[in-house]
Amino acid sequence: MHRISATSVGLNQSESLVFVEQTPAPIVFITAADTDIQTLAAAFSKLPSTFPALRVANLLQLQQQISIDTYAEQILEFAQVIILRLLGGRSYWAYGLEVVQEIVQRNGTTLIVMPGDDGLDPELISQSTVPLGIVNQVWQYFSEGGVENIVNALKLTADTSLETSFHPLPPQSVPRVGLYNGDWQTTEQQDKKNNSPLSKVGILFYRAHYLGGNTKVIDALCAALAQKNLQPVPVFVSSLRDPVVQEELSEFFQPKDSEQIAVLLNTTSFSLARLETETPQTELWETLDVPVLQVILSGGLIEQWEVQSQGLSPRDIAMNVALPEVDGRIISRAVSFKAVQTRNPDLETDVVVYEPVSDRIEFVAQLAANWARLRSKLPQERRIALILANYPNRNGRLANGVGLDTPASCVEIIQALQVAGYLVENPPIQGDELIQRLIAGVTNDPEGKELRPVQQSLSGEEYQEYFASLPEVVQQEISGRWGDFNQSFSSAPLPPCPASIPIPGIQLGNVFVGIQPARGYDIDPSLNYHAPDLVPTHDYLAFYYWVRECFGADAVVHVGKHGNLEWLPGKSLALSNNCYPEVAFGALPHLYPFIVNDPGEGSQAKRRAQAVIIDHLTPPMTRAELYGALQQLENLIDEYYEAESLDPSRLPAIRDRIRELIIQENLHLDLGIQNENDILKFESIILNFIGGYLCELKEAQIRDGLHIFGQCPQGQQLRDLIVAIARIPNRYSVGITRALAQDWDLDFDPLTTDFSTQLPADDLKILSAKTQHPCRTVGDAVEVLEEHAALLVEQLITHPSPCPLP
Repeated sequence: MHRISATSVGLNQSESLVFVEQTPAPIVFITAADTDIQTLAAAFSKLPSTFPALRVANLLQLQQQISIDTYAEQILEFAQVIILRLLGGRSYWAYGLEVVQEIVQRNGTTLIVMPGDDGLDPELISQSTVPLGIVNQVWQYFSEGGVENIVNALKLTADTSLETSFHPLPPQSVPRVGLYNGDWQTTEQQDKKNNSPLSKVGILFYRAHYLGGNTKVIDALCAALAQKNLQPVPVFVSSLRDPVVQEELSEFFQPKDSEQIAVLLNTTSFSLARLETETPQTELWETLDVPVLQVILSGGLIEQWEVQSQGLSPRDIAMNVALPEVDGRIISRAVSFKAVQTRNPDLETDVVVYEPVSDRIEFVAQLAANWARLRSKLPQERRIALILANYPNRNGRLANGVGLDTPASCVEIIQALQVAGYLVENPPIQGDELIQRLIAGVTNDPEGKELRPVQQSLSGEEYQEYFASLPEVVQQEISGRWGDFNQSFSSAPLPPCPASIPIPGIQLGNVFVGIQPARGYDIDPSLNYHAPDLVPTHDYLAFYYWVRECFGADAVVHVGKHGNLEWLPGKSLALSNNCYPEVAFGALPHLYPFIVNDPGEGSQAKRRAQAVIIDHLTPPMTRAELYGALQQLENLIDEYYEAESLDPSRLPAIRDRIRELIIQENLHLDLGIQNENDILKFESIILNFIGGYLCELKEAQIRDGLHIFGQCPQGQQLRDLIVAIARIPNRYSVGITRALAQDWDLDFDPLTTDFSTQLPADDLKILSAKTQHPCRTVGDAVEVLEEHAALLVEQLITHPSPCPLP
């Protein structure tokens, strides 16, 4: 920890301690919004010369207790008015607010506390010491925004607390939505706009940036899109969650008399969806019905981004990545970072702007252009690449995907493309046929690789030209790890200066089914599949270059969890042009069928390879049940309890058989009995607990085959999968077996009670009326509940129309 002067912004507070160094003034304004500071700087120059001195502090530099305490002692103690504008409620700056309130109570300082957005927060406003009407008016000035409103807000504050007589005008309304006409259009671009129909690309950004003149990054995005013969439609908004704003947006993005936008670039933070409601409320995105690219305006410094492997600060990740992902937005890149525009001598604070990064702007513009091109093409013109994972690199593991019958799923996708009008030639009919056609040519399997025919290839000369165009550091790292291309030894040795590089896969008209290349040739592939520092081989880069430039893919689909592209070296998110997922894949539209129960690994592809994750079902789930010796053991236990009351003379023989089966299946070890000769000493334990133990095995959930993308499970698989899903409690249901237990007035919880627990007499009486199955323990009762749940679900599947259920 070391002390520095607050001469920069966006500092990672976990690394350095910031002390805000200012001189005291009558009015102190604290905010986390750079746009507030920009507007305050512009407004202060328009105030009368007699206006009291004002100090402005960035709340992000007052995050640690010692920095808050120091600022309070040096500045806040001498203030007559303190204004706090907090985004996220009082808990966001709880310690700071507590310190401020102590000073206010001790010194009689005027305190105005207001929300940092346009959402009313009565609890926050009530912390103020002036009448609520005054606080509300000051908040309205800032909510409306603009230099004139902020001038009047400061005048009102002075009149209220410092006995001045400025008599400001009331808050002036500023449009919540508006079309931005920047200075990005050249004469040539304007001519193109007037003479030819261009695909439109919408851009959303905060109104506060527009009012504060912080639009350099928006101008850069517009100019980059225009260079790609796209027509930008930049629109500023106050808040996307405002229904009135959403309605007005359609006038700009879906005009009745001209073409609607093909893609939307969104730079606003947070999510539109409200997960606490019954429905997520994403009607805006559904109405627009276009790809929405999340474009990140980072709150950090470019110097930090360049050296950090994480890419963004936790605050940036939460606001600009994690929450927008809830809406299903496509995560693109960070295109700008904060930079100090000037040090304002009046406010004694830095005025910062978002400084665009040209190559990140270019990447996002290219990604938008590619999505727009995909949308504009007719289905029969679109070229699609389906990429199959191959780990380990043997033919026997080709097209593996967790929980997915990937070959059959790939065939389903190909057939769906053909039905939708895509040009598909000679498609495989079944998954086995697809695999046989793939392994008939060159694959990643080194065995016999040189003997297999090559269906398509990339010339060595073209690859060398492409490789020479990559960033210098990328060339050095790949050559340092794998050697120069002329002496390259990638996943399989290549002769010096090969005439061509084979590309594994088959072409089916405008559809290419490819085998994802290996990351390296290490003996144990498991060591390098997720390795964060193993750069890709020349073969790897050649494969994806061929897909992009030679095959000319309009979109790429990686089929099934998971490939290795998203695990290549580079930043965790907000990638640079030196990050290998971007080096290899480029700015292509990317779709990724991925198993629904692993969002964590799916987020890797979303954040590092701009993937649209298409969740698919888990494999059909079913109850494990019992078979073989375990089924015999359960039958013997039932027979034992029956003999206790009907024929006790049979008990020794049954007991011996039970003992033999327990030893045979090594179940005594599971029960904690190390010496099999001690089993008879623990007869009561075995009889009490082995039944429950067998019930746990029987009720365990196991996979019943693999899921096929695009197909719904049928018959018993569908029934058992629905029961497995309905069994789990959620905020809408207690779970189907728990609901049945409650409906039957059973005195146990089927999800938490130990299966070996003996049932009370009342439960035995209830169950005897429900089933012929003998029940002694909770495990026996749970089996009855499971069977009844399956019966109910099967009836619903068989008779989907409303009908009485038993």
